[in-house]
Amino acid sequence: MSVHRGRVIAVLCFLASLATGPRALAQAPVTGPLILHVPASARTAALGNAWVAGRDTDVIFHNPAQLIGQRQGVDLSVTRLGPASTMTSIGSVFAAGKWSLTFGWGAQILGFNADAALSHPYSPDLLQARGSRSGSDALVVAGAAIVLKGFRIGVAGKYVSELASPSASTLLPVRANHQMVLADVGVARDMFGGTAALAFQNLGRHSHDNGGYLPLPRQVALGWSTVEQAGPFDLGLFTQVAARKDWVSPAAGLEVGYSWIDGYNVTFRLGGRRTETNAERPIAMGAALRADRLTVEYAVRFFDGGHTANGVTVRWR
Repeated sequence: MSVHRGRVIAVLCFLASLATGPRALAQAPVTGPLILHVPASARTAALGNAWVAGRDTDVIFHNPAQLIGQRQGVDLSVTRLGPASTMTSIGSVFAAGKWSLTFGWGAQILGFNADAALSHPYSPDLLQARGSRSGSDALVVAGAAIVLKGFRIGVAGKYVSELASPSASTLLPVRANHQMVLADVGVARDMFGGTAALAFQNLGRHSHDNGGYLPLPRQVALGWSTVEQAGPFDLGLFTQVAARKDWVSPAAGLEVGYSWIDGYNVTFRLGGRRTETNAERPIAMGAALRADRLTVEYAVRFFDGGHTANGVTVRWR
């Protein structure tokens, strides 16, 4: 059996275990802002958000070390996260020169509505509900990476904001208003026929601003990915384990691409992860179509009660 075929089978077995095994034993501790829990694009969502060793512009939101070698261009994503929740994301990468210096930036805006009886901070499954308490999140990130003795090393700074209207469950309702500056630090290196990567994400102080206490999802993520040829198909495997206080989440994704003419390609994706809430199903899927310089991607995540979160990403290079 070839090496790449063995890797594909291993990932498929992992995804099958997530789909057929018992649901998560417990939900992740509630942390925020919500925008830090949402996959950055359709591709990352379809691949279980296992993107610490990922590719494309989306890495600016996961591991700045992976900025090096990514194609230059602009990506735009729109995700319908629920009946009253939508997120828009944009990002770009460009190379600068010495030491393979590469810069990247990204921005996201999330709008949602919550049940007025719920208190802040919110669990990510709130995005599947309707409510009378409006909220909005914003994330702006800029980063850079260099190559040093074979290692790709990157750092990114983040500005994050979360606003939510007063809760009816408090005696003295106040508008939650959290603004913070965070950092990501990452390292990556080619090894074992792929890319191994490590990132420390959402580094910063927990917020005690107006609206109460907001604990951050500070975490460390370790992963490995590879892209290989298997006859007429392009295979991509992505794996990750993310750990934060009182929570560990394994994830993996598989994509299979087929090109029938130069510059045109269709790709199918399947991913799985240990989700942060019991309301979300562990399996996600998606597809992409590339036509010359334009790529359009789609992903769907599943939730209890027949709910879904649908995302579309447009990439131009």
